Amino acid sequence: MHARLLRVPALIVVLTALVGCSHRLDVKNLRAYRSMDMSPLAKRCTVGLIAATDDMEGRRLVKSVGTALATESAIVLLPYLPNGERKADVVAKISLQPEFKGSGWNFLINWPGFLIWAPAWHGYVYKADFSADVLLTKGADSTKIDSWRIPIELNIRQAAINRTWTEIGWLEWGVIPLVGGICFIQYDESVTVPLMEKVERTLGEHIAHQIIARVNSSGVLTAK
Repeated sequence: MHARLLRVPALIVVLTALVGCSHRLDVKNLRAYRSMDMSPLAKRCTVGLIAATDDMEGRRLVKSVGTALATESAIVLLPYLPNGERKADVVAKISLQPEFKGSGWNFLINWPGFLIWAPAWHGYVYKADFSADVLLTKGADSTKIDSWRIPIELNIRQAAINRTWTEIGWLEWGVIPLVGGICFIQYDESVTVPLMEKVERTLGEHIAHQIIARVNSSGVLTAK
């Protein structure tokens, strides 16, 4: 009976710690994709955007590209319909298939990392690949202006109660964190929505900056 009474305060302490055991979403290398000095288009023009992507995250990112272009002298048509009534001066087809990955490090972070609360101060490790292929063409005759690939790979840290609850292993022999660590090698789908909210503006500006630079350098807007 006495042992049970001693166990109750311990349980309360551990559960209280678990509630606060989280790591705020952090994108370690987001700064590398921030456009500090985005120049406007050489001439105000209409840019048609085609989102060649199958998922919502890809469409959100292309929409952010359009928002960024609209602040830099562009009249943006999104979604752009090549056979529609409104014609663009330049068409940008953006092809991307976002890919999200977990990490084998998450096993060690959870077990034996739970002993030093590693998920809270380090966070679980995730990767997000938003690399995009861009094709620029003239709106009038679809003549190719340029094409290139924009590599974007984000290094993410995050931990939330949906995973850190396994640190309750403090109350037993660590089997729960061990099994949890095996499962947590996989990507946590609940990270996607807050991740997009955090990065879509920055990545949209990053892609838009490159589109503007390529359009300006091509001379298509100033050619007579």
